[in-house]
Amino acid sequence: MKPLHGQGEIIAGRYQIVTLLDQGGMARTYAAVDLRTHQRVALKVVSLQEAQNWKILERLELEAQVLANLNHPFIPNYLDYFQLDIEVNAAKSDCRFYLVQELVEGESLAALVKQGWHTTEAEVKDIAMQVLEILTYIHQLNPPIIHRDIKPQNIIRRADGKVYLVDFGAVQAVYNQTMGGSKTLVGTFGYMPVEQFQGQVHCASDLYSLGCTLIFLLTHRSPADLPQKQMKIDFRQRLNISDGFATWLERMSEPMLEKRLPSAIEALQQLEQPDLAPTICKPKGTHIKLTKTAQKITIKIPHYHHKRALKIFAKNCTILLLMIVVITLPLAVVITLPLAFVSFSFALIIGFIVFGLLFIQFRELRILLTRKFQLEIEADVFQIDIKEFLNNRHIQGHPQDLQVIDYGDYVCSLHYERQRVEIEPMSNYLTEVEKQWIHQEIINFMKKWDWFSQENIVEWQP
Repeated sequence: MKPLHGQGEIIAGRYQIVTLLDQGGMARTYAAVDLRTHQRVALKVVSLQEAQNWKILERLELEAQVLANLNHPFIPNYLDYFQLDIEVNAAKSDCRFYLVQELVEGESLAALVKQGWHTTEAEVKDIAMQVLEILTYIHQLNPPIIHRDIKPQNIIRRADGKVYLVDFGAVQAVYNQTMGGSKTLVGTFGYMPVEQFQGQVHCASDLYSLGCTLIFLLTHRSPADLPQKQMKIDFRQRLNISDGFATWLERMSEPMLEKRLPSAIEALQQLEQPDLAPTICKPKGTHIKLTKTAQKITIKIPHYHHKRALKIFAKNCTILLLMIVVITLPLAVVITLPLAFVSFSFALIIGFIVFGLLFIQFRELRILLTRKFQLEIEADVFQIDIKEFLNNRHIQGHPQDLQVIDYGDYVCSLHYERQRVEIEPMSNYLTEVEKQWIHQEIINFMKKWDWFSQENIVEWQP
C-alpha cells in the first residue's frame, strides 16, 4: 500500500501529518498535529478508490459513531469525522474518509513482542485486569458493545504500563460481501472463538480473544500456531506460570461458550483471586437464582414445588399415616380397659403424639409451598429475608459479623449475633451439588473483602 499522505502535509487545513503509524486492511493511521489546538491526534483514513466495497467505509463510519458515544479514560477519545474529495492528478480523483481520535503515546502489544519484550506473569495479569475493566464498561452499556477484534495489535501500552483498547471498527461481527452474498468474518484468525466463525457473538467472545492475546504475550506465538488438545490451546507445557493463572487462562480461552467465563466482571473477580476460582458450576436445572457483581451477591431460594420436594413430602405423609395407624390400633384396645384413668391418660398421650406429628408435617408443608429465602451481601451490609405463611423474618447487619457454619462439605446455616439463620430445612430439598455451590459462592465472595478472616467460617461442632 502506497502512503496517501506525506510528512508535513496538512489535511482539511487543520491536521498536519507527522508520520505513518500503521497500515493494514484498507485503512492507514497517521500521527498528526491539530494546528488549532496543538494536540497530537491519530488520523485514520480510508480511500474510496482503494476500498474493495462499501462495507469498508461503513466500518469506519460505524467506528466513528461508536467512539462518539463512549466515555472511558482508556478508550481514545473521538474528535472528528469527515470526508474530502481529493484530486490525485489531472485525470484522477478520490474520495477519502477520515476519523480523528486522541493519540495514545505507546506501542501495541504486537510491536512490543516483535521488539523482544518478555513479560512476567504479574505484568500479564496487570494487562488483563486493565482490559477487563474496559470490557466491563462496554459490555454493560445498553445495548452492550462487543469489540470482536481484540488482539495484540489493538491493545496499546504506554511507557507507564497503562493500556488502551483501540479499533472499534469491528463491532458488527458479520456482514455480507457485495458480490456473491457470502459471509465475511470481521476478526482475526487465531483470536476468534468458534461462535464468531458461525456469525454468533457474545460478551464472552471478547474474553476468548483476550485470553488468546495473553497467551500470545506469554509464548510469543500466535494461538493458531500452538498445539491443541481436544480443540483447546495446549499452552501449559510451554509456560512457567502459576497453576491458578493457567487455569484462569484455560477458562478464558475455552472454545465451548457454555464452559467459558461468562462475563468480564466474573473474569476480573477470579483473576484477582485465582485460588478462589469456583470449581463447581451452577447446577443444571436448579431453582436457585444467584446473581453476582463486583460489589454484591444475591441468592434467592424459592418455595419448593419441584418434583424432588414433592416426593419427599409424599414420603413423609406416607410415614405419618402408617404411624397414626400403628398408634390408633393399641388405642382401640386400651379404651376397653376397666381403669378409666389409665385409659384416658394413655389416650391423651397418644393424642399429643399424633398432634405433634401433624404439626410437624404442617410446618413442612408450609415451608414446601410458601417459604422464600433471600440473602444479599455487600461490602458494608447484608440482608436476609425469610418469608413463609404466618412467619416472616428480616435480618440486617454488617457482613463482618456474619459467620458461615461449615458442615464439612457445604453450608447449612449462618450465624449473626447468636441468631441462627437456617438454610435447613430448605436444604432437605436441595441436592448436594446445590448445597456445595451455595457454600462455595458465599465463601468466595466474602473472601474478597479486607474485613474477612477465618473467624467468619466456623466449623460445626456436633
